[in-house]
Amino acid sequence: MKTGETEAFATRLPAAEAARVRDAVDQTSLSRSDLLARALRYYVAENPDGIPAFHSGDSDTGPLEQAGILPAEPESDQAGF
Repeated sequence: MKTGETEAFATRLPAAEAARVRDAVDQTSLSRSDLLARALRYYVAENPDGIPAFHSGDSDTGPLEQAGILPAEPESDQAGF
């Protein structure tokens, strides 16, 4: 589902991981959706698997930056990607 500037994604987690997410939601003021969105933004920013789509590789603003999910990075921060 896509509304305005956002798009919804869904996933399934093993019961133990889902319980950890519920516990984290209970320990914060975040909704489950907000917590998972923050986790995804962190993953994209850190890009531990080196997924090329998460690095634009050029001076153009990438789709995640255009969507407001990630802040635009200066060109010098993208060196080596």
